[in-house]
Amino acid sequence: MSLFCSLDFHLTYVNVFLFLYISAVSVLTVFGNLLVIISITVFKQLHTPTNLLILSLALSDFLVGICVMPVESLRSINSCFYMGKSHCRIFHVIMSVLGSASLINIMLVAIDRYFAVCEPLMYMSKMTIRKTLMCISLGWTVSFCYNLVPMNLGNSNLTGTTVFCIRECAVAVSNAWGPADLIVSFIAPCTVMVILYIRILTVALRQAKAISITSKKMASQKNPKSFRKSEVKATKTLSIIVFVYFMCWVPWYISMLNMKQFQKSSVILSALLCLFYTNSCINPFIYAISYPWFKRSVKLVLSLKIVQTATNQMNLFPEDC
Repeated sequence: MSLFCSLDFHLTYVNVFLFLYISAVSVLTVFGNLLVIISITVFKQLHTPTNLLILSLALSDFLVGICVMPVESLRSINSCFYMGKSHCRIFHVIMSVLGSASLINIMLVAIDRYFAVCEPLMYMSKMTIRKTLMCISLGWTVSFCYNLVPMNLGNSNLTGTTVFCIRECAVAVSNAWGPADLIVSFIAPCTVMVILYIRILTVALRQAKAISITSKKMASQKNPKSFRKSEVKATKTLSIIVFVYFMCWVPWYISMLNMKQFQKSSVILSALLCLFYTNSCINPFIYAISYPWFKRSVKLVLSLKIVQTATNQMNLFPEDC
């Protein structure tokens, strides 16, 4: 099978809409996630294991917005990839690495929430900043190494490959690697996350009942109660992020199972592509709605007060004072 796709130019309303949509999402993704990165990096109050995972997730989404989406927006206007076969391969490696990194970050968030809710007494010892940084570094390394394998397998023996022509950028993937990749990079991680969050939900509901019964007795114990409230709120917010991730990624993975069929309908493929990239820009808006500290940090960053005042003197949690 040939590795070259047709370069026929057919401008449609779908192409124009997709170009405008991905371009807008790209700007929002870069701007929103950059604010998250700056906020967590600059303010020492935000240097917690959970926020470091949020930072890593924001970094992967930021790179998607600045490296992947601009190329996709240009491809969408005429459905062609003019940068050459080698660049096409590099583009897909970058896209796959960032996708895997996002998935691993989401998994680490689920593990973090599991220990915070189900093993609160062990949380401080299990999820330290050092261990979190090691997990994040390992996750990015695994993402990079893992996604080099299918490209090497696909190039080594073209007789045993399937050529996926996604928006006129053909990539050969080993037939043996496809099913294994689906299990390793999608089914297994999603199954683990579903199991963890079912467990988290069960424990959280049980704890909520216990807290409601003993709330009057524990009214004088401010700090433990405040800690539990913050952990519950963080769990709710991060659960929403995981749910949105599933909603945006599951349809795309399902389409990959029958890519030849979906390629015949550019409208469906374009809709799935829009949904796929929307996931990268939506997380900062979830933080803005759920986290008061993010709203305060954004105001300080945009007003350039972080340049005028030492960040270690700024309090993002005035309600705790």
